[in-house]
Amino acid sequence: MVPDEAQPLWEIVLGGSLIILSVLLHGIGMYLVQRRFARAWPHAHEARLRRQWVFGSLLAMMLATHLVEIGMWAVALNAVGAVPTFRDAFYYASVTYTALGYQEVLLAKQWRLLAPNMTIAGLFAFGWTTGVLVSLVQKADEAYGREMSADRASRGKETSA
Repeated sequence: MVPDEAQPLWEIVLGGSLIILSVLLHGIGMYLVQRRFARAWPHAHEARLRRQWVFGSLLAMMLATHLVEIGMWAVALNAVGAVPTFRDAFYYASVTYTALGYQEVLLAKQWRLLAPNMTIAGLFAFGWTTGVLVSLVQKADEAYGREMSADRASRGKETSA
């Protein structure tokens, strides 16, 4: 057990370490999303349905990344005894990480400094995910524009021949 006077310091160190781990996990997740886009994005004009499936899988990967991070926070909360059950810890981590902030489950008083750390990690992660999502939509739009230009050019050559 941590002495009462050292508890805030321990919470800050633990919370900061979990933020760093969360950011590292998020970096891996976003790298995998971007790599999948680069490798799997279909460039054929006729592949519209496949593009939708690929984009859907990218969104699922983004969601999975967030769920892994929330799970990491839940494991930590449960491991230190801040929340008695994993289910409640996952719920608490979810509403805190997303900044939703329901107060149905409360942390034990000696662990309340972890809550702002979870919210900070979630804000970082959602900002990063938004940036990646915007980038992927922009790349997809550029690829579609190139496909349409190539399609128009090839039709122009056919009609002039």
